[in-house]
Amino acid sequence: MSENNITILSDTFELYMKKGKEAKERGNLALAKRNFLLASETMMQIAVRSKGKLKEVRMERARKLVDIADNLGKKPAKIDKKSDVEEEKDETLKKWQTAEIPKITFNDVAGLEDVKKAITIKMINPVKYPEKYKMYGKKTGGGVLLYGPPGTGKTMIAKAIANEVGAKFYAVKGSDIVSKWVGDSEKNINSLFEEANKQDRAIIFIDEMDSLIGKRGLDTHNDKRVNEFLQQIDGFAGRNPNLLLLGATNRPWDIDSAAMRSGRFSQKIYLPLPDAAARKYMLEKNMKRVPVAKDFNIDRIVAQTENYSGADIEELCDRAKDEPLLQAIATDKVVLVTNEDFDRVLDSMPPSVTEKEISSFEAYNTEISSYIKKNKKTTNQN
Repeated sequence: MSENNITILSDTFELYMKKGKEAKERGNLALAKRNFLLASETMMQIAVRSKGKLKEVRMERARKLVDIADNLGKKPAKIDKKSDVEEEKDETLKKWQTAEIPKITFNDVAGLEDVKKAITIKMINPVKYPEKYKMYGKKTGGGVLLYGPPGTGKTMIAKAIANEVGAKFYAVKGSDIVSKWVGDSEKNINSLFEEANKQDRAIIFIDEMDSLIGKRGLDTHNDKRVNEFLQQIDGFAGRNPNLLLLGATNRPWDIDSAAMRSGRFSQKIYLPLPDAAARKYMLEKNMKRVPVAKDFNIDRIVAQTENYSGADIEELCDRAKDEPLLQAIATDKVVLVTNEDFDRVLDSMPPSVTEKEISSFEAYNTEISSYIKKNKKTTNQN
């Protein structure tokens, strides 16, 4: 269900609650009971579309409303209007407090050597060799934005950076921060940066950046959220030079342009779909220690998987093992994985990234590259 429909349900819930309380105050207990039961039913609809602790809290609240309705006129009942809001805030804050240093390294990331080099210069070396950077007057600070099709390893890159510098890793999605409660998105942003600033060394990695700081001018709530986020970016480097900021998006063109300025996400790095060498590395890694036929040919699969993402490759390998595994269970014998098993899956599993999406990323990347070259040319002429 979309976020918009969740909002509609929440508004409906608040309306039933308002009508129920008004009817109760007027002494119309029958009408109050009906509205509280409708509110309970609506809250249950919201709950089944929620996850984790928040789902449990909302289901419990729905049950309490049934008790309140049943006990109207029998004994005083308190309706805790803020409990759902408070629990949602608590659940969000807990996400910031579970940061750890990841175990993934750059060796786990297939290919992307140019990306690794750029990130090492921008984010890793300034932390490891601050005096060297100071000696050469090398500019530090600011965030890095990773953009590209889904499944290209943006999260793995972020975790590898945190591992390289020994930093606590705060991985959140834009949707984790955005709240339907007015003003809470800004509070979530502030609490995230405050929590990360408590660490000696930390990385804030925000996926789905476009959902957090979309272009301003269309939505008042988004505009306030963007302003708060930009203020945090502008101030965090001075407070804690060991706090690194990394963003990722599949839709870089939807991010507010102010976030791309120098000192913010001034460096944008494109993560393309894996090339042949990277796909081969991924296939070998996923098929390591798996019983395969003597004539099993990974190069053939590499040729068949052009435009497949890293996530696609992992899914392909997993599904190709299904039939041999089932046969092994049925016969109690070792059944070898063959190229034909991959052929069978490939027949029904096209790349998750379409040609149109690839063209959009390449066009955006070309536009960014042309802008950089134009600026360099103008600077040299001056």
